Amino acid sequence: MRTSPRNRCLAIAAAVFAAMAAVVVPAQATPAPALCAAPQADSGAGAALAPFKVWLAGDSTMANGSSTCPVGWGREFDRLFNDDVTVVNNAMGGRSIQTWLYETNVKSTKDSAGECVVSPRTYASRWATMLSTNGMQSGDWLIIQFGINDGDSNCPRHVGTARYRELLSTMSREAKARGVKPVYVTPVSAIRCSGSTAVATRGFVNETIAQAQVDQVPVIDLHQRSIALYNSLRLCPNNGDYSQGAVGAFFCNDHTHFEAAGAARIAEVVAGALRDQGIGLASSLRSTSSAYSLVAQHSGKAADVSGASTAAGAGLVQWAPNGRPNQQFEFIDTGDGHVRVKARHSGLVLQVSGNSNGADITQQPDTNATSQQWRVVDHGGDVISLVNRQSGLAMDVWAKSTADGARISQYTYNGSANQRFSRLRG
Repeated sequence: MRTSPRNRCLAIAAAVFAAMAAVVVPAQATPAPALCAAPQADSGAGAALAPFKVWLAGDSTMANGSSTCPVGWGREFDRLFNDDVTVVNNAMGGRSIQTWLYETNVKSTKDSAGECVVSPRTYASRWATMLSTNGMQSGDWLIIQFGINDGDSNCPRHVGTARYRELLSTMSREAKARGVKPVYVTPVSAIRCSGSTAVATRGFVNETIAQAQVDQVPVIDLHQRSIALYNSLRLCPNNGDYSQGAVGAFFCNDHTHFEAAGAARIAEVVAGALRDQGIGLASSLRSTSSAYSLVAQHSGKAADVSGASTAAGAGLVQWAPNGRPNQQFEFIDTGDGHVRVKARHSGLVLQVSGNSNGADITQQPDTNATSQQWRVVDHGGDVISLVNRQSGLAMDVWAKSTADGARISQYTYNGSANQRFSRLRG
């Protein structure tokens, strides 16, 4: 039977105090520190008690989704954490913060202050369950992201800025009362271009940041971080067609919701912010030591050793990102400006099978041959191309296919999207 950290702590405390009972303590001695003090609901860095849960509250850009598109970033979040963490995604599509909390109790009419009438003020089951004894526990985390649907001028989704801030504060206060640590997240940006630059698209960004300061809650500005990501991926300019190319691989055909590959990238951005800002939850993220996935820009599919084979000669294909070891690669520096790319699941390295266009890329035992060495062409923003040292040809998704299982071979380097890969840690 696993003994919880707190039970172990209580056992140690009992032993300490038993020993102290046999010692004469001066009357004015400083009291012994509380060995098993309850965890504080602050936001500083440090390891949280495990196992614990990360609860997500938000809209469709965070929700699991029920189809291949849209997929919210919350669906991709769990794989980024160690095994002692469970992500509970209670985000729901189409919700403002108020309809998420109260559902059908939010009416289609406004009161004299211009806010949607809420009657009765009884929480929806999802939040009520989270607040119950079987819901959020001390040591858990709560990540809150709203602000997309809240700007609707019509009820029931409409939420005024003051009401929005009030409800954010209510959620964090309820969480803190249970020893749960809240984190606010500004609404993720849709893709909107001004020429070749992605620009801001959402409201409630400043309100979220301001309320975080009032409530002393850490805040991740996902709005600005997502815009920076879109610019690094060169998703602009765009002619309004969101179904093709790199934009189509990232977004559903509505410029707002994500394909699985896009959702995975946004989840990575949130995890990166946890690390960058020293938010305590970051200590439970999986190691980012040396493993990377390679996601083709044109398709959003990851480089994948076919069938997860560990045999020499297994070919490289593209497949929907899943975070499994046959989609993870280590880059081994040869010391002369090149790298070898080692498949994490097999320990074999990627090698070209000849010098001609269309030659397959397979995994083979590491001999440090020039056919196993690659020059990294850095396009900025974690986007790279790989050019083989022996052949001088680039890693290339054949015929620009966007299908699962399409082979990855080599072709004359031209820097096109099917030769560009996002190199993602973890």
